[in-house]
Amino acid sequence: MSRPYPTTKGHALATRLRHGLIALAAVAMFSPAAAQSGDDFGIWTDISAEKKLNKQFSVEGGVGFRAENDLASFTRWDVSLGLGYKPIKGLKFSAGYVYMYDRSLQEVKERYNSRGEINGYNVDHGYWRSKHRGWFDVTGKVGFGRFSVSLRERYQYTHTMATETMRDKYRNPKQPGYTGETYPMGGMEFMTFSQEMDQKGHKNAHYLRSRLLVSYNVRGVPLEPFVSYELSNSLTDGFSLDKRRFSVGADYKIKKKYKISLAYLYQNGADDDSADDIHVIDLGFKVEF
Repeated sequence: MSRPYPTTKGHALATRLRHGLIALAAVAMFSPAAAQSGDDFGIWTDISAEKKLNKQFSVEGGVGFRAENDLASFTRWDVSLGLGYKPIKGLKFSAGYVYMYDRSLQEVKERYNSRGEINGYNVDHGYWRSKHRGWFDVTGKVGFGRFSVSLRERYQYTHTMATETMRDKYRNPKQPGYTGETYPMGGMEFMTFSQEMDQKGHKNAHYLRSRLLVSYNVRGVPLEPFVSYELSNSLTDGFSLDKRRFSVGADYKIKKKYKISLAYLYQNGADDDSADDIHVIDLGFKVEF
């Protein structure tokens, strides 16, 4: 039986919930705690399409873009292709591939002498490089009235390609009586400056990502609010917990085929994709046919 579409009352409810999510994201973006902690802010977008081949198999493809560094820089775009298999109700297996073109922002590292004093800085310029990712999911889902609870376990392998970038090297803090040219960095002045190309080698990363998601099917409205919590454990580094991700948002269906998603996401911890804690507005558009 198809889900009924919004009544006037339903439209009002959907509008209030959408406005509430936008307000929540804005509060997260401008909150004093986020500003004082120095957390990053970004917008992640995803456009995808899913085709059901039969009752069990489906294929899905998509493109995504990310703007981070407080929206000052585009940091990633990607294309993906995946296959889904549902052997029974409530259980789904998925596998896929993602190509990512990812930007690392400028990185500053201090250099210390034997006395523990800063003797210089290495400043790596920002650079782009390719990543190839494969993943395999197992997702279980159960319903409780209008609530649904799902647990997804994902194995993820990422191969990051080698590249190179320019490195600025500041050395030898200014000494008393020195009158030559100086080079400012980090609130200090240095007597020596040079540049060289720095090689960034290829690397591999293996992760297990566990996500618990709870959603609610609003009666009379094609709207499904959700909340999720995800943990990323590095299989390369002794199953260490590298990242936590919390999100709250809603999916809104239009004429059964089109789905719009809006969520606030907070990511805590660094991994191969992100080096900072970050607050995100996550936007998605999906076509199902």
